[in-house]
Amino acid sequence: MVESSCRVRYTRRIFPANAPQQKTITKLSILDGTVIRFAPCSAIWLYDQVGNADARDSIVFQRLEEGLKRTLDDYPHFSGQLRWASKEDVEGDVNPNYVGRPVVVYGTGEGPGVELIVAEDSRELSAVVPSHDERTTVRQVWNATDFPQYEFQPQTKLAFSSLAEFEGLPGAAIQLTAFKCGGFAVSIKFTHCLSDATCLMQFAHAWAANSRLLFGDDSSDTARIINEKPLFDPSQLDQHANLTAGAHPNPEMINKARSLPMHRYDWWGADAPGYPSWASASCDATRPAAEELAGLELSPSTFVPWPTWNMAAPVEHVQIRFKAETIAKMKRAAETSLPESLSGQRVSRLDAALAHVWTLVNRARQHENTQHEVYLNLTLGLRSRVEPPLPNTFTGSPILLAHVAKAGSEASTATIGAIAGSIREAMSRFTSEAVSAHLHDAAFEVSPQRLWQAFLGLNHALVTSWVRTRAYEVDFCATQQLARYVRGVMPLLDGLIQVMDVADTGDFDISVCLEKESMQRFLQDPMLKTYGL
Repeated sequence: MVESSCRVRYTRRIFPANAPQQKTITKLSILDGTVIRFAPCSAIWLYDQVGNADARDSIVFQRLEEGLKRTLDDYPHFSGQLRWASKEDVEGDVNPNYVGRPVVVYGTGEGPGVELIVAEDSRELSAVVPSHDERTTVRQVWNATDFPQYEFQPQTKLAFSSLAEFEGLPGAAIQLTAFKCGGFAVSIKFTHCLSDATCLMQFAHAWAANSRLLFGDDSSDTARIINEKPLFDPSQLDQHANLTAGAHPNPEMINKARSLPMHRYDWWGADAPGYPSWASASCDATRPAAEELAGLELSPSTFVPWPTWNMAAPVEHVQIRFKAETIAKMKRAAETSLPESLSGQRVSRLDAALAHVWTLVNRARQHENTQHEVYLNLTLGLRSRVEPPLPNTFTGSPILLAHVAKAGSEASTATIGAIAGSIREAMSRFTSEAVSAHLHDAAFEVSPQRLWQAFLGLNHALVTSWVRTRAYEVDFCATQQLARYVRGVMPLLDGLIQVMDVADTGDFDISVCLEKESMQRFLQDPMLKTYGL
């Protein structure tokens, strides 16, 4: 076994500089409970050594640690203890369900804190990741399979890593890694019920701004970010579920919710073909006892298509840097090839890019002659989809997973406009009324962790967009330089796609994970470069 180049210097738990003086128990939102099974929400930023941002000088990480403590003053619940709600926690609540409902306890020294790991790596940063110039020239298509993301991400076990484990475990962990050249990496990792990508980026920008102050940056932009306080009030989302104490589910809202393009795969469906042996035990913590379950009516669901995902197959990961002019060509092509039935849809740059990549994925999986359905699962943020909208500073994980479904042959051969228009049409169905209906339906689920809204493997792709989060502009040391590379950390699983923009360049850096043989076909397909790179 090859010895890691990365060595941990020390580990400690961090708390707010000015912790709340009273204990607080906050029930997380209806949707926070549905994402607990998701992989942690996590990112890694890598920075070149620039000016006074030299990680070989201990003052750099000391300032980042102090900036973290100050930032936690505004996010004290990140240092709190996650646990499952009890019956007592929901007394008097319009939503009396407590099974599988997460709460966080914080204040007056409550909670495990945020775990901070400080490490050092014996490599030069240039040996780990290409430079900006390389990514826009010779490494526009970069095979990133061997990028050692887990060496730079904290290996801390987080609360709810398995549904039964949470006591004493943090909900957030951070790692700072110094490289031989003086460059450094910053990694943030959250249990997903505490944070989606939008929340993670809000936190990262706030922490960076507090750190920049310690490097002497007193700019108006830094002050603005620090003064833009987070909103931690999960009930503001849940009020859109239109629940009334003691009321039964509203049939009209339930029907509307279940007509939306969302999977309802059943984690508890042990009779499903290929049901893995580990799946049942992973559900026990938030599944009612058998005698209680026998008297409950479960909502409609379908079997998880386990046989379509070979979890043992090797997976490769590539990053594709599509330049702004290439994305513009995709968008124009999509607009001019919209079919009549979708002519009212206004496709975006992102819609077009996803249409192009998903078509390539389906071709690589050799779906040109298949008639069964394949799916593009889309992660939708809901802050702006409720009325009135919630601000971007709203903390938590208010997301759902929708999908576009096509016959494999159509998804492999249709025009970019037909696919992009279908993506836009699917997303447009999630109006404020539809989102309220979904919240209402989810509130009455026997357990929020029972239904799975997406899948991976041969017939599925799952997209997460981090566009417009300004990920590359997170600046901890007042260098006014972009990060060398930002990695949205996800496991290497067949079908995962992530899109990130690069500051104001207009470029998209698109991450694609595919089974190894499919990836080879993907990269060799002439269609990849139809619009250039």
